Amino acid sequence: MNKKVISMVLAGSMLLSMSSGMAENSFANPGTYSATAMGRNGEVTVTATFSDSAITGIEVTHEETPTLGDTAIEQLTAVVLKNQTLDVDAISGATLSSGAFMEALEDCVEQAGGDVGALKAVPVENAAAQTEYDVTEADIIIVGAGGAGLTAAKTAADAGASVILIEKSGVVGGNSLCSQMGINAAASKVQETLGMEYATEDLLKEAQMQWGGRENLVNAYVENSGKAVDWFAENLGIDFSGKTGDQVDPADPLASVGEDHPSGSELFMVRADADGYTSNTLVKALNTAIVGAGVKLYVNTEATELITDENGAVIGVKAKAADGSEVTFSGKAVLLATGGFGQNHEMVVAYRPDLKNAITDEMAPTTGDGVMMAEAVGAKTVDMAEMQLFPHVPVGDTWLSPMGMPGGFMTTGLFLNQDAQRYTTEGFDSSIEGTLAQEHAFVIFGESDLNDDLKRLEARGLVKSGDTAEELAAQLGLDGAALAETIEKWNADCDAGADSQFERLPFTLKKVEGKLYGYAFGVGAHYMMGGVLINEKTQVLDQEENVIPGLYAAGEVTGGFHGSKRVDGSGTGDAFVFGYLAGNEIAAEIAGN
Repeated sequence: MNKKVISMVLAGSMLLSMSSGMAENSFANPGTYSATAMGRNGEVTVTATFSDSAITGIEVTHEETPTLGDTAIEQLTAVVLKNQTLDVDAISGATLSSGAFMEALEDCVEQAGGDVGALKAVPVENAAAQTEYDVTEADIIIVGAGGAGLTAAKTAADAGASVILIEKSGVVGGNSLCSQMGINAAASKVQETLGMEYATEDLLKEAQMQWGGRENLVNAYVENSGKAVDWFAENLGIDFSGKTGDQVDPADPLASVGEDHPSGSELFMVRADADGYTSNTLVKALNTAIVGAGVKLYVNTEATELITDENGAVIGVKAKAADGSEVTFSGKAVLLATGGFGQNHEMVVAYRPDLKNAITDEMAPTTGDGVMMAEAVGAKTVDMAEMQLFPHVPVGDTWLSPMGMPGGFMTTGLFLNQDAQRYTTEGFDSSIEGTLAQEHAFVIFGESDLNDDLKRLEARGLVKSGDTAEELAAQLGLDGAALAETIEKWNADCDAGADSQFERLPFTLKKVEGKLYGYAFGVGAHYMMGGVLINEKTQVLDQEENVIPGLYAAGEVTGGFHGSKRVDGSGTGDAFVFGYLAGNEIAAEIAGN
């Protein structure tokens, strides 16, 4: 991530007009102070300026995700300066960035001789003040401001439709911001320029159909993927790059497509990495573009129910504002772009009882709202038990890349259960079944495996350490003697050159020594292939697979496209390509009527 700087200063007129009801602050050491805390992606540095009675300015340097960290920190800064308080709630959807900002700011307050406790007792004026919902009627109501919702909002607005976009959390981007992948596409001008002429529609369809997706949805994706990529490039100025198929055999282009690499080592993938990963770049551009397109965006607004007319057509949405009041939005069509249900553990286990010990690595509040609202008006769901799992997710974090594990993809750490005993051959994919069988799982490793990813987790308090096995065990809630015995046995195996308990490969036989580290982890419910059934126009279908008038869906809230496996690059594409298709289809339907 590029470093971002956010700077705000309390206006002099505001300083003079602070209400007398606000607590009298006192800073014994007026001046400018800096402090740093660990956010989601890296360090968040706050530089705050104090008079003897107020926080007068805040500047923040950070590496957090655009539209997520930026937005959260800007909102928090404004609230702190306006109210002169530290009693500020984290921004929903950006809790890690929010927490880092507040931790660093409190440090600055202490350096300035202020009383953190007293500032936390200062209430926020109008804390539950309702957003001014000045526009509640539009052609299209879109629920969810992730990749699918943002793309649909922009394409529909460009086609002449009026759009209201509502988002449950306080930031836009949704679970799309978890994606490290590009977009699988075919027959785009972008790919032609990149020398990816082999990326034809027929070839992408052949690759995508291998895991049981519905043919009409695969066709819809394939036929619109290139158009969507070119639209992003031409309309939003997105600079795409791509892997130009170093492994492509002209006689058999799909030779590299298999169970382990279902996208064929990025065979069809284009990337736009100006702001980190492709999804970050696209979300940032869309967030700016929808404002210019006249889209009305309301955050902290949770959709609760779809509204239908006497004929069963969907004509609006009931929602809950931040203060708990109800808001009703009316439209000619509603698009559900609410994401999956990884954050709803009850729902995950209802469809997959074997995942009772799983956690999630989804960062957005994906609790299945869209699926449940659609089901309430008769929508059909498919493939609900088909979920992609991420084998190694630190508890309290989202995801950790395979190479970020201690020792990398073929880890040199030890996977232990709550009894401090090894339970599997350690590794990435190979450990899934064993980890799911554990109520609690931990990885233990030595100081030479403390890479940059793990240092960031350590700074956030997720990775624990100790000079001895007993000290580390106390940090993790394990039995010290049992942990010491497990490490001693493993180190003896390393000396002997063979794993006496499981089947670790010789090059992963590395002693756990020096300062000791560890953290709790689990298998993550990573991506939901199942959801609401749609047709090739993104219209939601009922139990008999007839169209529910006025109701559309796009992105991870839908099912039927992926089948039993999410192809790398088609998950990110699911959001942006079907969002592109939905916006155009809905606008055309409204114009036609």
